[in-house]
Amino acid sequence: MKIHIVLLAAAAATALAGTGMAASLSDVVQKGTAAQKVMEKNQINFATAKALGEHCLNEAAAKGMGVSVVIIDQFGVITYYGRGDGQGKTNTESALWKAKTVLNTRAPSKAQMNAVRTGAVSESRVIWQGNFANAGGLPIVVDGQFLGAIGVGGMAAQPGVWSDEICGYNALTAVLGPQPKLLPDMPNPYAISTGGGGGGARPAGAPNN
Repeated sequence: MKIHIVLLAAAAATALAGTGMAASLSDVVQKGTAAQKVMEKNQINFATAKALGEHCLNEAAAKGMGVSVVIIDQFGVITYYGRGDGQGKTNTESALWKAKTVLNTRAPSKAQMNAVRTGAVSESRVIWQGNFANAGGLPIVVDGQFLGAIGVGGMAAQPGVWSDEICGYNALTAVLGPQPKLLPDMPNPYAISTGGGGGGARPAGAPNN
């Protein structure tokens, strides 16, 4: 019976991926004895978490990049954690920090980054509150129900073209259907220009990693 439930969940996640159709809550949560065991009706199932994580990993790999991806449930428990080749500890940890920021704020982690960049809040205060001022974390919401978060880390950003956040967004769209528009990329007032197109100290609220 357990194998049958897992296969059904995997089939549902696979059927949704790439169709552009919006997932329903019943498609992506644990059911039957699994749901009874955890006494939770809105627990994201592993098949959906795996589909999200693997979509992002595969899309990054297709671009010749490594990436770290984590999916946490609505209680902050890790459901899926994947590390692509070439990813170090900071990359994997940053993916988790971003996901936890979404859990705390119920908003994309970029909201914290933009708040720092506009001067609405200091980065030290963001850190004190247990959040990470960096883009790459997005809410997982189906039928108005918050199911958790996806956190992506490890890739250098090309704002508006490619980034950790775009990788996560594409995965959510492919597996769960249309998503809310991403927040705008605010200019970074802390960026240090070297005149050579790179280098310098890492600015506060930087979008990469």
